[in-house]
Amino acid sequence: MSVVVVGFDGSDLARRAVRFGAEEASRRGAALRVVHAVRAPLPEPVFTPMSFPVPEFVTEETMSKAAEDHLAELAAEIRQGWPDLEVTTHVRMGRPVDVLADEPGDLLVLGSSGRTGIAEMFLGSTAVELVSTAGRPVVVTRTGPVDGRVVVGIDGSDTSTDAIAFAFEYAARHGRDVLAIHAWNDAGWAELPEQDFGHVRKDLSDLLSEQLAPFEARHPEVHVSQEVAFDAPARALLQAAGGAALVAVGSHGRGAVKRAILGSVSHAVLHHAPCPVAVVHRR
Repeated sequence: MSVVVVGFDGSDLARRAVRFGAEEASRRGAALRVVHAVRAPLPEPVFTPMSFPVPEFVTEETMSKAAEDHLAELAAEIRQGWPDLEVTTHVRMGRPVDVLADEPGDLLVLGSSGRTGIAEMFLGSTAVELVSTAGRPVVVTRTGPVDGRVVVGIDGSDTSTDAIAFAFEYAARHGRDVLAIHAWNDAGWAELPEQDFGHVRKDLSDLLSEQLAPFEARHPEVHVSQEVAFDAPARALLQAAGGAALVAVGSHGRGAVKRAILGSVSHAVLHHAPCPVAVVHRR
């Protein structure tokens, strides 16, 4: 059975991520695994935001026990909403990035920031690192499930092809429409004569249709809209993100150096989109 893994730290954003993960796991016929990474106590007293009451004398054992109790309550709450869902919880000592990267699963779901996040609009450091290096699709949530369309950015790269597949599969499972956007931001487009401008738009539209065709054939139940935007790709995607159920992007676009960091478009969308964002890595 496939597994959806959700990172949890007790924050409200993490709770939303768990609910998102539960709904997605239920529709996939997958199991849900909620993981709480607990840092080992420091040798000297420190003031650290915790997701549960901590005894005066903190040890690894007491921290793990408190986290386990907290997760048990959360699991019971999830089972009430999704009674047929297989839910497991796990507490591990270590850095959240290391713990979650080591968890096997088909999809990783994270809240946009943890308990120390300044505000929901900022992306937490754990999410940034895991999205960059996880090597599997990662969904970063800011809200719970939204009844909107699925937006996918397309640029002809291999990673955007995988993002299209993810977007169509998600839309099919959740009964959503898909909006596919190809943004063209060549510095000289504004200087084109009107006739050439029309030719460029048609060529890009034809390319977009060609890239979408195999996925439309695979998922005929999904209604698809296309948009060619003469704008910066990140700006075009963010404009479409309002009210969206999800935005799907590849981890790197055209011209990206082969390295374990995000491309500029996925980075901008992750930091500023008001809806959940799926970053899809090459398989």
